[in-house]
This record gives sequence, C-alpha cells and structure tokens, in this order.
Amino acid sequence: MAVPSDQAEPASTRVPAPLWISASLEAKEGRDPLGLQTTTQDRLMPVLLPGILELTTRARYFSFHAFLLSEYRLKHLPSDETSLAAFIRQREWEFGLAVQRCPRHCGLSPVGARRLGNLAQGAGPFPRGESVESRLGGYGLYYRTPMAEVGVVARAGTMLGDTPIPIDVLHQTERAERLANGFRSAVEGTEYFQRKLMLTSESLPASVIDEYAEVACLCRLQEFPDEREAVQDALFGTDPPEEQPPPTEEADTTAGVLVSEGTALADAAVEQRRRSVGHFLSLVNQRPAAVDSESAYRDALWAPPELRNQAHGLIADQWAALVAKDVWQDAICSVWSDFCRAGLARSRAIGRGLTWDETREVALALVSGPPALDPEQLTTALDASLAAGTLPGPDGTPVSIAGANLETLRRLTTNLDSASSGLVVLLELARRTAERTGEGWVQASRVASGWQPSVAAVIAALETHLNDEPKIAETLWWLVSRFVLPVHERIAYSKLPEFTFRFRWEDGLLRFYDQGMGRFPLAGIRHNALTSLTQDLGLWDAGQDGTARLTERGRSFVDEVFA
Repeated sequence: MAVPSDQAEPASTRVPAPLWISASLEAKEGRDPLGLQTTTQDRLMPVLLPGILELTTRARYFSFHAFLLSEYRLKHLPSDETSLAAFIRQREWEFGLAVQRCPRHCGLSPVGARRLGNLAQGAGPFPRGESVESRLGGYGLYYRTPMAEVGVVARAGTMLGDTPIPIDVLHQTERAERLANGFRSAVEGTEYFQRKLMLTSESLPASVIDEYAEVACLCRLQEFPDEREAVQDALFGTDPPEEQPPPTEEADTTAGVLVSEGTALADAAVEQRRRSVGHFLSLVNQRPAAVDSESAYRDALWAPPELRNQAHGLIADQWAALVAKDVWQDAICSVWSDFCRAGLARSRAIGRGLTWDETREVALALVSGPPALDPEQLTTALDASLAAGTLPGPDGTPVSIAGANLETLRRLTTNLDSASSGLVVLLELARRTAERTGEGWVQASRVASGWQPSVAAVIAALETHLNDEPKIAETLWWLVSRFVLPVHERIAYSKLPEFTFRFRWEDGLLRFYDQGMGRFPLAGIRHNALTSLTQDLGLWDAGQDGTARLTERGRSFVDEVFA
C-alpha cells in the first residue's frame, strides 16, 4: 500500500503507473491526534449539558423545526425520509433568506448562509434552493438530537407498538404541540403561509420574503412571548407522567454519572440542563464579560464568585473539572508539538527514523523552552520554586505563575508552545487541584476517554512519578512515553485508510511525517450556545453600555433552579 512520505520523491526514480490508480491511503492531518478532544465532546459535555450541542445556538430554531414537522404531518406529505429531508432543507433555505433580509439588519447568520451567499441582497424574485447538503439539513446537523433529548421529537426508528416509525415526528404532547404552534401563530398571517408557498416550487417575490422576515427572523422571538415560553418549556420543562415519552438512549447515558440513582432518567437530564444554565447565568450576573470572552468564561468556571447552595456547588465543581481537563490538554499539547518538531528535525538531520534511544534523547532535550529549564534539576525542586517563578508573556514580559489565574496559564503555554511551559503549567495545575474534593469535582474529574486517562488519573500518576525524585528531563520523557507516543499510534491506526500519523514505528525506527506538526484545538464547551440561547430567551440582555445584565426572567430562573 502507498505510504505518504515526508520528502518528495525525485522525478528520476518514479515508476510509471496508469493514471487510474489512486493512493490506497489518504493523508490527513487529523483533528484529535491524542484523543483528548473526545473526552470533552463525547464524555463530559453530554453529561454536563445534555441536549445542547456546540452549534445549537439559536432558540427560535427549536420552534421553527417543530413547526416544520407539524406542517409536514398536517399536510399528509409522504412518510419517507427522502421527502421529509427535501422539505426541511427547502424551508430552511426560505427561512434563511428571511433572516438575511431582516428589516432590523440584525446580522444573525441562518443555517445555510454559505450556500445562500449574497442572494438575499438582490431584488428578487428569489429561486428555490436547499440549505445544506446534510441528510436532514440544519435540523439534522444541529437541532434533531437536542429536540429528541428534550422530549419533543421522536426520531425515525422509534417503535410505535411493534412497528418503527419511518420519519421524525413531533411527540403528541401539549409541550411539543405548543412549541410548533408558537411559530405558526407568528407567521400564519403572512402571504408565505396563507398562499401555502411551502408546497410550491415557484420563485418567491421579495415582498413575500420581507413580510415573512418581519415576524419570522431569529431576532424576533422576544416579540412573541407565548412562543418564547414554549421554547423555554421545551428546553427546561417536562411532560405530565401520562404524556412522557420513553427516555432516549442519550438521556440514559447523560443521567448516569451526575444524578442520584433514584431520579428518573428524563427528569435527571432536565435538572442537569437547568442547573448548568442557571450556573452560567449566575456567572453572567457577577462577571458580565463571560458572554463576550471565552477566556473570561473559563476563568469564571474555574473560580465562580458566589455559590448559592450545595446543588450549585455540585454543578460548579463539575464545570471546574472540565476547565482543568482543558488545561491538561493544552499542557500536553505543548509537549506534543515540541516533540514532533524536534523529532522531525532530528530524523531529517540523520536521514532516517529514530531508534528508541534516540527518541528518548529527543524528549530529554525538550528543556530549551521558553522557559529554559535545567535538565539535571529535580522536578520536585522545580515544582517547589513555581510560587516565585514566571512564564514569558506574549510581549516577553514575565508573568507570575502564582499570581496568574489558571486560564492565563493555559493561554501562556498555548502561545509559548514549548514542552517546558507545558510541564510548568501541568505542575501548577496539580498544585491548584490538590484541595478540590467536592462531589461534583470527583465525578467529572474522573471522566476519561477510550484513549486517554481522566485528569484525576493524570494528576495521580504525576504524583506517583514525582515520588521517585526524577530530573526535569526524565519527567519530559515520562510525559512523551506515556501520554504521547503510544496514544497517537493507536489512534492513527484506528483511522486507516486515512493516514493521520505524525509518527509511527517502522522496522524498529520511529519515522516522522510532516503533515501538521502544530497544536490541536480544544473542543467546544458550549460558550456560544449558552450565550446565544439564554439571550434569545430573554434571560439576559446588554444594556446601553453594552454590559450584560440578567433580566427579571433571568434572575427568576436562577432563583428557581437554586432555590
């Protein structure tokens, strides 16, 4: 099989081959080469904030998509997924035109904005189109799973008696129907709805789209209190026992870690979601910058200024553990990228892959920084000196390690991108987590992925390692040999035929590949989703000075959640 090379093959040595033969391996950089993003995406976030995805950002799409599913059923359209998918994508296209032509010029971006391009700036009439190429459009990508998890949608395959349903449908509950009726009430007076233009293929006059935009734009939810209440109830409410659908598989996974065993699964997911959103709002109330800056949001999550009661403390500790996991990720990412660069340079210099001993030498030499460390110094001595230590800031000015918040330290190692800075930040993380003992912290900090241990396990392993009084260079080798070398190979082999290796062992030598030697990003922690959804629901707004403040609705929500 063809293997991507880190060096171009000389033209004189190429063997002619038919042009129809393609490479058996497709070289790709790979987004998660150490399997750390998946801890956040697949393990922590579904537990901390069930039912809300990273790109589930606009509250009105819940009522809009409920309306579409309701209209599809009421109009007795074909019960096959291909037809439903086309119907949804076409309606999202028209809705996207309306959002882009909002008379308020709100500037919000609808699903399918890239495919719409500048079309909405024209004079019309507007051709029909489809929002995105995904199977069920933006609904399938961003809102289908949340709407199923909150209990307003039954997905295709759900059993109805002994028969699986062929397409997604709204649950026949008062809560789901009120959600659909909320959007319907807003648009039922428009020509777009009255002329049943959802069922035609004719071009849409600008006047039709503009009238639709007046009432349907994403920014207009505040003007329809009943619809807004229906969306909020969909996200944070429950159905009466006689109307409750069976919990989804996702709800089962969500509830198990953080809620007492005696709590019903669906209700547990709702309570977790309510508390996480209530915690976010409490942060906004005390640190308004949390809505504008993810760094401010992360800092507030690590050290929330005020906790109302034990339940609030439980949720706060869970989110603090997520922040600690991301600090660990960026610390080991600095070790990873420094090692990859150094290993590639060494192998190119000697013209072959590295032996085990040479690989170890590369890791032992990762002390040059910044900051430059003494390879012979005991790691415990470095740890003890951090209280008076510094790291170089973006402008070169020394930043006190003890005086910096954890988010600042995370950003510093990200900017420095050196193994030595990663080690310093990891040691400081271990020191700051030593006294964290809350139930929520213990639960969330022990969440691991199939590739990497939990942050609690990493810190425990570091403590055991330091008991042997290693030198700094030996600790860097310990990090590489334990959390980098074996993990990346296992992940890359699992992705074949996509070739995502940065290095791998071949005939006893470690061979490096130059296909993205830099950092890998953190997974999203729902900052944008929480900010946008809570603002759409009127739980906070920006005053005339632009500062975020909780509304009366927002304060009442927090009071109710943490009563």
